[in-house]
Amino acid sequence: MRIEKQKIGELGAELTTYIQEPSREMKTVQTRPAVLIFPGGAYLFTSDREAEPVALAYAAEGFQAFVLRYSVGKRARNYQPLKEAEAAIALIRQNAEAWHVDPDKVAVCGFSAGGHLAAWVGICGNPKPNALVLSYAATTLFRGRAPSTIAKTILSEEYTTEEAQKVNLPAQVTTDAPPMFSWGTVGDVLVTAGDLLALAQAYDKNKVPFELHLYQEGEHGLSLARRITANGRTAMVDSHVGSWHSLSVEWLWRTFGRPEVADVPSEWIPGLISDEDLQELELLGSRGSEQ
Repeated sequence: MRIEKQKIGELGAELTTYIQEPSREMKTVQTRPAVLIFPGGAYLFTSDREAEPVALAYAAEGFQAFVLRYSVGKRARNYQPLKEAEAAIALIRQNAEAWHVDPDKVAVCGFSAGGHLAAWVGICGNPKPNALVLSYAATTLFRGRAPSTIAKTILSEEYTTEEAQKVNLPAQVTTDAPPMFSWGTVGDVLVTAGDLLALAQAYDKNKVPFELHLYQEGEHGLSLARRITANGRTAMVDSHVGSWHSLSVEWLWRTFGRPEVADVPSEWIPGLISDEDLQELELLGSRGSEQ
């Protein structure tokens, strides 16, 4: 695996690549779909729990994986994370040949505020990704007459009510939105089931393909819901909720198309064994037949 870091923009955003090289033994995946991951953190930090472990989980399922550490805090003003997400998608497509990516199969996967960013670039961005995987995505940032603290972080300093309303993403969905896989828990008090349903209803209204999974139990910020991402907390481990990842993988392959397989016999692949070792094997084989 080739792990590299690429600078995005001028404010310190960074794209980490997890590139799997082609193999003659896996000829149907010389190029792969990509999953670009946006960790959460209320636009104030980017969570390690929702970054590399998620990238490696998708890599293990056959995807080229990427993690964007986008601008947060004061550097997130004036929609900076959206600009960086757009730039990261463009960079992946520009480097599709070198990174062995199918440029028409680029998904984004975001958690909480990172889920807002994933939905934001999918619904309002240019370029857009080809698919969205949204994990307890905070897509409603403006309730009543005042935007949330998260919304204020990404708006301009002198934002208007109209600008603030635009970061409420259900109202921005159009028929151009990419297909969406979304999941969350009814027990989440930060991103409610109602929030997730509002985005799903907007997709349904615009007849855009989507899949929504609402688990009954579980608090906010579960990530993969595995021990490795739990930070020692029992509440962060739940094998049932953790099924979201395998479901998202299945959904992505259904959306993008699976690697081809056929009922054919195994074949010899030239070059896997050196000529010297091959001659030695042939020699040993001839000696065995003589005996």
